[in-house]
Amino acid sequence: MSHIQGRGQCRTCHIRHLSIFARLPEARFEQIQGFHPAVLSFQTDETIYHQGTIAAHAYTLRKGIVKLTKMLPNGRTQILRVLQSGDLFGFEGFADQPYNQTAIALTACEVCRLPLSELNDLKRQHIEIEQAMTNRWLQHLREAEDMMLELGAKKAGERLASFLMRWCEHGPVHNGWVDLPLSRAEIGELLGLTIETVSRFLSDWKRQGMIGEQRGMIQIQDVTGLRELVCSSGSC
Repeated sequence: MSHIQGRGQCRTCHIRHLSIFARLPEARFEQIQGFHPAVLSFQTDETIYHQGTIAAHAYTLRKGIVKLTKMLPNGRTQILRVLQSGDLFGFEGFADQPYNQTAIALTACEVCRLPLSELNDLKRQHIEIEQAMTNRWLQHLREAEDMMLELGAKKAGERLASFLMRWCEHGPVHNGWVDLPLSRAEIGELLGLTIETVSRFLSDWKRQGMIGEQRGMIQIQDVTGLRELVCSSGSC
C-alpha cells in the first residue's frame, strides 16, 4: 500500500534538474506556488497503477527503480521499460486513454503524483514545461524503437551485453557496484531471452573476469573485453 510522505516542492526538489521543471526559470516558480504534487512511497513489488485503469495522474520517479509491464491477452506479462530517478511515466491520460501498462516498484521508491488536470494547465501556461514533456515523449519513442531493433537484429549475447553496459553507465553506483534489482528471469523477459540463456552468459562472463555479480548488484570489470567478446561491428 502506498504511503503519502507529504507534498512536493518542485522549486527545491533534489531531482528538479532531472524533472520536467528543470528549465523553468526561477521567476516562474512564483506562478506555480499552488502546485504541490503528493509524494508517495511504495515498497518493493507494490503496484503504483494498473494497466487499463483510468489515467488521472502522471508520475515522476524521485527515488528507486520501477518496471513497466504489459499483460498479453493470454495472461502472460512482458516488461516494457525499467525506470530510474527523474523518469516521467503514466501520462496516457493526456490523450484520454487508460494506463497502457502496469507500474510496479522494483525497489522501495518515492514518486511525485502529478494530477493531469493541473499538469495540463501548467503545460498551456509555461512553454518550458510543454517542451520538456514533448522531449520526454520523443525519448520514450526512441527507446521503444531501439528496443525493437535490439530484439530483431541483435544476437542474445549482444542484447545482454548492451543492456548491462547501459545499465552500469546510468545506474546508481555504490563502491564500484551498480544496483541491479532485476532477477535473471526479469532480465530475460525484458530482452526476449530465456532465464537459461541469461544465466549461461552471466556465468561465462563472470568466469572470464568480464563482470562481477552479487545479490542485487552488478559490476563490469572489463568493458573493452566484453565488447570484443560478444559485440560484432559496434553492435553494443
